[in-house]
Amino acid sequence: MSVTDVSTLYEVGNRKFFLAEKTATGFGTKEYHEGLMEVKIEFTSEMTGINADDDPMYIDLSSPTTGEGTVKFATLPYSMYSKFFDVKIDSNGAVVVKAQAKAKFVAFGYYCTLGDGSQSMFTMYKAAFEMPSLNSVSFDGKTIRDLSLKVKVFPHQYTDKQGKADQVTYSIMNSVLNAASWTKAQASIYVPDSTLA
Repeated sequence: MSVTDVSTLYEVGNRKFFLAEKTATGFGTKEYHEGLMEVKIEFTSEMTGINADDDPMYIDLSSPTTGEGTVKFATLPYSMYSKFFDVKIDSNGAVVVKAQAKAKFVAFGYYCTLGDGSQSMFTMYKAAFEMPSLNSVSFDGKTIRDLSLKVKVFPHQYTDKQGKADQVTYSIMNSVLNAASWTKAQASIYVPDSTLA
């Protein structure tokens, strides 16, 4: 059994943001977008203790893990708006933000490089992004528009290896620790326990 040197497992950068629309049967095409600057998502799960037999945690119930935060880009081309949001491209090619737009659910993720040279792929399976705020500034040679997108992450239902329904909020796969399946998992959104072609 090999031992991983944990001192080399610091993260040195984020890149290769990807996105795929959720469909009735799974996920659409995995598309990449350049310009990722920062991902900041807090995950929470509430735990409730049921008291019995003088034990305050006789039964513990946990809610599904959900996340909320921001994803920051240096650029977000208008052509990408329809990928993230429920917007319409009109007959003249303009992006039209509808007054009653609904949340558009997507899977998304990104890669980071670790200190040992390996890559990790983080995948969130059911997320809804909010439109970016309009906060343009006059050009001063060193400031660009802040394209921080608020995002909420929810559990996604899938079938595990035993054929049982289960839920996943996000997954992490590493190019060294998961070398046998790493290459096959790149073509589309990786779903836990799935058969990789």
